[in-house]
Amino acid sequence: MDERRTRAKPIPAADRRAAIIAATETLLIEHGTATTTRLIAEASGVAEGTIFRHFRDKRELYRAVAENVFNPVRAGQSMADVVEGKTDIEDKLRAVIDLLAASSQRGVLVMMAVRSAVMEQTDPEGVRPQHGPPKFLIEANKTLIDNLTTLVFEPHENELRLPPRKAAQVLRSLTIGAWLPGLNRTNQPLSSEDVIDVLLGGILIRETRETP
Repeated sequence: MDERRTRAKPIPAADRRAAIIAATETLLIEHGTATTTRLIAEASGVAEGTIFRHFRDKRELYRAVAENVFNPVRAGQSMADVVEGKTDIEDKLRAVIDLLAASSQRGVLVMMAVRSAVMEQTDPEGVRPQHGPPKFLIEANKTLIDNLTTLVFEPHENELRLPPRKAAQVLRSLTIGAWLPGLNRTNQPLSSEDVIDVLLGGILIRETRETP
């Protein structure tokens, strides 16, 4: 019987790139700025040189990781998935807050590790730096507000004291703001129930006056 050895099919470049990005994200969350290309190569199952066949340099890789973490299309689909089938606003809020808390924690940890790689941009000709938030962060924030407005608050517009978009901005601030750098285990962010209580009920005790 004639035995033939078959070579494994090469992994498509797009899949290899995605695997490197995913491995780097995990390492950045765990090791922060101590992440090295050696660690990335080991976690990706490739040689260090392979990384630079897919990314021009470490800065480009880190920027790709950040853009992937804040991918607005995937974030919108995740939000649509968690609210699907829910008709009560509190149930929707509970699911969305848990989703945002997890994604915000991941996003903050990654951005703290790659800040220098993504927070300074160059113009199209690569001549001078453009300071301020990268475009992908601006787009991710805009899309988040859009998704919160349409998926969570607009279906309950008649129940709200604020316009749906304003309610979306408040929810974003309460949830995402809780993961700003400086928080630690002794200063935990608000729970989903805390956020729902503040968002829907406020923080003041309002006494009801009986009409004479």
